[in-house]
Amino acid sequence: MSDEFELLVNRQALHGSSPLWMPALNCVYWVDLLRRELHTYHRDSGADEVDVLPAAVTALGASRNGQLIAATEHGFARVHLGRAALEPVVQVHNGDRMSGGTCDPAGRFVAGTTTHVDEPQGSAFYVLDGNRARLLARGFTATRGIAWSPDGGRMYAVDARVIRVYDYDPDRARAVAGRQWVLVGESEGSPEGIAVDADGCVWVAMQWTGRIHRYAPGGELETVLWAPTRRVTSLAFGGARLEEMYVTSACFGYDEQSMLTDPYAGALLRFRPGVTGTTPPPWRGI
Repeated sequence: MSDEFELLVNRQALHGSSPLWMPALNCVYWVDLLRRELHTYHRDSGADEVDVLPAAVTALGASRNGQLIAATEHGFARVHLGRAALEPVVQVHNGDRMSGGTCDPAGRFVAGTTTHVDEPQGSAFYVLDGNRARLLARGFTATRGIAWSPDGGRMYAVDARVIRVYDYDPDRARAVAGRQWVLVGESEGSPEGIAVDADGCVWVAMQWTGRIHRYAPGGELETVLWAPTRRVTSLAFGGARLEEMYVTSACFGYDEQSMLTDPYAGALLRFRPGVTGTTPPPWRGI
């Protein structure tokens, strides 16, 4: 394993995703969406608790008092940790299932939809507004991660091999003037999870190559790191000063030989990126 990366949890998650740093609890929530598992990694003890949920969760957000909101297979739902239950809030009918999401600068939970066959124009991002799902941006082929600049004025959205940027109005949750920001080459991997640091640079996990990219605000590729698994899926800043990066990964589709050649596929990893990060604002729902 690379000296820069620490192995935290090696449960061979089929599709680890959506790491969420919880500063008040000093833990990281993350999910294995194919096994319907919600994991709680405790930073102090190194323990990883697992709750099996009644449906797949693809993205997580948390209120200031620790209540969880999630994108599930077909819509938004509250998560009740004590009984590992999901309370549906509203269904979303665009696409075949929900995908990545997080809270916007004003604390609204936003998540995308996707199709099983990556249908052009078949996916979109929705914002949870009270108890309704409002369309935020459409015309996507396969939504992945989403993140905002530190000042909240730019929204970055992963769509298949394209990272798009929008002008964003945090007061009204409006995304306009969408345009291509970065086109990822096939040899670089499949962009999925995304996070923004305090300098406004964008970090992206590239599945199938193990690359982690840092892009400058203008879209220039500044840094390439190599994770100890090809199957990185998502990332999030954490730690007391947001000086750490937590990385999820996957192993779906691997046979025994593949696991021998890529033994950290499906693990939760951590490294220090050398910069401090930003974290999503608390979900403002109740």
